[in-house]
Amino acid sequence: MLSGRRVLIVEDEMLIALELSDVVTDAEGLPVGPARTNREALAILDRETVDVAILDLNLADGEATPTAERLIRAGVPVLICTGGVLPRAMRLMWPDLPIHRKPLSPDRLVRTLEALCAPLLAGDAHA
Repeated sequence: MLSGRRVLIVEDEMLIALELSDVVTDAEGLPVGPARTNREALAILDRETVDVAILDLNLADGEATPTAERLIRAGVPVLICTGGVLPRAMRLMWPDLPIHRKPLSPDRLVRTLEALCAPLLAGDAHA
């Protein structure tokens, strides 16, 4: 379970974004967004904190690299969910970035988000 973790959803296809929001909510997480563009995602990050992000690669305003860079620089774990291929530049910058191919498996998605949040949960235990 995601136990109240704030999950940023960056996905330009509204039906997929709604499905992702439902999956996060069902796992007791708090969906943030969805954002359809880098511009929307970056605006959300200007005003809200998130614990983990689900990021589609191809957004309405281009490749999601600016959003990924901002999240990774801030130490926010990122899960890429795409029907495409991770661009070479992103593979070189972030070789360990987890990727799920569409169509998504809700159970696998939640397990991956839980694993990405595990270091955060361990940090909470010491707070």
